[in-house]
Amino acid sequence: MMRSLKMTIAAITMILPLALAGCGNREPGSGTGSTQSPTETETGTRAETNSGAGWRDDHDINDTNDVIAIHNSVSNWEKLDTFTELKPGTQRIVHYTIEGDPIFYDLKYSDSGFQLRYDTTADKFGSPSVKVYDCKGFEKSESDVELRYTLTGCQGDNDEFVVLELDYNVAEQDLFEFTLLYGITEKNEVHTAENKLVKDLQNGEVAELDDFKLTSQERGLIYKEMVLANYLAEKKLSSTCNAEPHASYDLTVRINGGERHYEWSECNSGEDNETMTKMVRKIIAIVEGKNEYKALPAVKGAYE
Repeated sequence: MMRSLKMTIAAITMILPLALAGCGNREPGSGTGSTQSPTETETGTRAETNSGAGWRDDHDINDTNDVIAIHNSVSNWEKLDTFTELKPGTQRIVHYTIEGDPIFYDLKYSDSGFQLRYDTTADKFGSPSVKVYDCKGFEKSESDVELRYTLTGCQGDNDEFVVLELDYNVAEQDLFEFTLLYGITEKNEVHTAENKLVKDLQNGEVAELDDFKLTSQERGLIYKEMVLANYLAEKKLSSTCNAEPHASYDLTVRINGGERHYEWSECNSGEDNETMTKMVRKIIAIVEGKNEYKALPAVKGAYE
């Protein structure tokens, strides 16, 4: 199970690794960086009563089906990929303000195109309104430093609205280090702060490096995988496993002034276990793909 989080509220505030479009008391963000959007009387923006048929009129939040952005954490972001595939349907995105109030972004796709229903009526510190925007397209763009979902071809003053943005630029972090123990007996180790690498030879011996370093690009790729796995969120993990032998993992991440620690096994079928296992396997592939690792002695035994 995940151990206690050694992070103060101040440290959490310092981290903020995800730049979330729409957080705070403002309109949906535009592709040009403007925070202004058309008013209800301008072209392309209509009050809910004019085109709101089929929209959810509740403020219920579904932890499984809704995309939820809470400051430094985004869950279920993959559900937005359905809209980039032009499949009719709806999707709710919930952005929380700094004060903790939800702002609702409801997307709908049909043969006539895309619509965004923007609802701020639950924001106690903002101006309550419900607006609907008509748009022609929905795009996903991904780079080494960010993932962005954007409505395009929208009518009104802004022709684009960024509805979700995940920032994973490791260069913007004051500190990013991690320690990973993995394998059948967790004798394989990666300690980035100590430049240390340990390989389990599976015969009672290990091979070690004390000058192991990841490149800036490799660190960026690893940080990206952690952010996409929503590693800062609370995780329901289990170390129990009925299979023998089985691999298990112990991961500690130090980010700016905070720390997260996780322990789990590969054979548990929980959603968080599967997400974290998928993430850590990508990290291991990066580590074991380096020439320094390949130069270490080969495994000499096997676990039964």
